[in-house]
Amino acid sequence: MRNKRTRTSIGSVLVDAIRNLALAGILVWEIAPTLAASTDNGNHRFADSGNYVHIVGLLRVTGEDKVVVTLHVDRGFHINANPASQPYLIPTTLSFIDAAPFKIIYPLSTRFKPAFSDEPLDVYEGTVAITAFFPGGALEKASRLHATVTVQACTDRICLPPADLSVSG
Repeated sequence: MRNKRTRTSIGSVLVDAIRNLALAGILVWEIAPTLAASTDNGNHRFADSGNYVHIVGLLRVTGEDKVVVTLHVDRGFHINANPASQPYLIPTTLSFIDAAPFKIIYPLSTRFKPAFSDEPLDVYEGTVAITAFFPGGALEKASRLHATVTVQACTDRICLPPADLSVSG
């Protein structure tokens, strides 16, 4: 009896191990192309969020003392809203070097249920516009603004390392 039970335990352990290896292989096959990126000189490196999120514009509206920074999030990806849904997630943030806004308005988020979380998350997808409001006359004094947007791009299965995207105008 003891010998039969040991064989069953070993058999189930082997079946579990094979199943886990197969699942790991599927995940690597599915995720590895997302994580691999080529540089201009042909070298390979791991992708980060900057490969899938792009700043497409910085619009200064001097008469209204505001700046609108527009992002594009590639299809199949999302970025975390501000505020982020969970403490372990990195929120999308906008910061300026040359001038300090008194208020930043992040867009309304959408709810998204990823495979890695039991709870839906607040995210941005597609085109994202973030608006910063400055004290009266601040934009007229700054001939050029330098902004950084921190983002963390995720799919429904993984999150990539965050990236700081820079823009000036």
